[in-house]
Amino acid sequence: MVEDNELNQKFAIAVIRRLGYNYELAENGLIGYHKFLEEKFDLILMDIQMPEMNGIESTLAIRRYEKENQVENPVPIIAITAFAMEHDRRNCMEAGMNEFLTKPYKPYDLEAKIKKFFP
Repeated sequence: MVEDNELNQKFAIAVIRRLGYNYELAENGLIGYHKFLEEKFDLILMDIQMPEMNGIESTLAIRRYEKENQVENPVPIIAITAFAMEHDRRNCMEAGMNEFLTKPYKPYDLEAKIKKFFP
């Protein structure tokens, strides 16, 4: 999970734990990108507005790395953002994100997005 807001972190972590998954936390997109380079992840929850490197920039860097290294199964990325306009969604999808979830969200909304990748 790449998220700079502590309250949002706690909320998402509660859902992730309830589903029985492990998680790794990155406080901004740059840290998230470096963690991606160091470890294999099954899914990334990506906030959009963060310091250092935002979620769009981080996703573009991840997708560039995957393309350059011919990664067969790119990691799914779920955008989680307070930006709710259609152009925000489109920007996330164009950057290579797979799903889009608007804050504030209900626990079952996040659960449904995660379960799309792990039925």
